[in-house]
Amino acid sequence: MRELLYNAARHYKRGKALLERGDVRGAHKAFEEALLDLHAVKPQRMRDVLLAQVYLSRYQAGREVDPRGARADLQLGYSYARTTREPTVRQLAETLWRSERDRPPAPRTVVGRGPRGKRTS
Repeated sequence: MRELLYNAARHYKRGKALLERGDVRGAHKAFEEALLDLHAVKPQRMRDVLLAQVYLSRYQAGREVDPRGARADLQLGYSYARTTREPTVRQLAETLWRSERDRPPAPRTVVGRGPRGKRTS
């Protein structure tokens, strides 16, 4: 179990480094690997702190690319941050939550009908 936490922490750090270099796809993959390890561990404080950090980082990485998925990551990260009571993680979650709340909604794609009645996007 401890090994899974260490692996998850390594994946998380790798994801953060990739994100700083602008590799959003690589960061997302690293964060996914961290989440797989973390969800395999029994609930405990360190696991929940890491889950909050990973979900909040995924939100930051994906909010421009996939706003709906990023919002789900923010909700999960915010929830884990609140349960851990870790001040730095909770402060980050609160800041991101406020910025998302104040952000204008993402434009919706309108799906219409083509000349033969088939759906187009």
